[in-house]
Amino acid sequence: MAKTFVLTDNSLNTHGWRVLTDGIDLSVFEKNPIMLFNHNRTWRGSQDEVLPIGHWENIRRDGDKLLADAVFDNDDFSKKIEDKVGSGTLRMASIGIWPLEFSEDKKYIVPGQRYATVIKCKLKEASIVDIGANHNALALYDTDDNLMEMSAADFPIKKIKIKNDMNFINRILKLKDGADENEQTTALQAIVDENVSLKADLDKEKQEKQGLKDKLDGIELKEKEENTAKAGKLVDEAIKDGRIDDDEKHTAKGFWLRNFEADFKGTEAQLANLPKPKQPSEHLKDDGSDAWSARQKEIEENSRKK
Repeated sequence: MAKTFVLTDNSLNTHGWRVLTDGIDLSVFEKNPIMLFNHNRTWRGSQDEVLPIGHWENIRRDGDKLLADAVFDNDDFSKKIEDKVGSGTLRMASIGIWPLEFSEDKKYIVPGQRYATVIKCKLKEASIVDIGANHNALALYDTDDNLMEMSAADFPIKKIKIKNDMNFINRILKLKDGADENEQTTALQAIVDENVSLKADLDKEKQEKQGLKDKLDGIELKEKEENTAKAGKLVDEAIKDGRIDDDEKHTAKGFWLRNFEADFKGTEAQLANLPKPKQPSEHLKDDGSDAWSARQKEIEENSRKK
């Protein structure tokens, strides 16, 4: 089964230029769809002749991609290349073209591009390559059919200089079209100054918020300390007047203080509603007799002695 390769697409190559797939003339290539290895061709008189390794079939476009199916010859070298393609060692292809027309128009330039775009060319050959976009990958041929190197003095693709789109910058800075660099610098400085001012305002607001928080924390701490002292006093009074049993005062005091910490107002009301114990004289019924009067005087005298 023939292996399908992407021969080329619109992407930027490692040298900083690109070929538009739509502008590739396939007429010559379709008549003679030679497949080379690394764009190497036969040169008579050399010790080792470098022959084509096969041809291409089913040549077609798919979006910005130019696709073709590789059909290898049966000689030893071609079979070696086919085996390496089959194993996945070799998996890239590259086209050799005659460039016809170039453009530096911004619509054909992409980020990182250093040379003009080839918008029209003729496809001469397509090669299996070991590394795509090396100095021979995406190769150029001159009118005499010589392979051209990127380093050649007569390399036909013009190096471009991407100009600063001043009006684009002006629109970002909300300046009128035609504003010069001085106006842009002034506008940029104003933005910087505004950001510095906004940061200072933000820092001030943060400091004010922190100051308010510290003040509230201080008020809450003071209120808590006052409530703790008041709670202790209220519990001590309840123990003293008998609303809390004196025998259980150590256990009870901790219980009531915890309740005060959880709900001061509620606990204060609950503690105030605890009944005070009756005096011994309150347990006696006044029957008007001399014995009752004598007993009452005895109880009161004992109370005073205590």
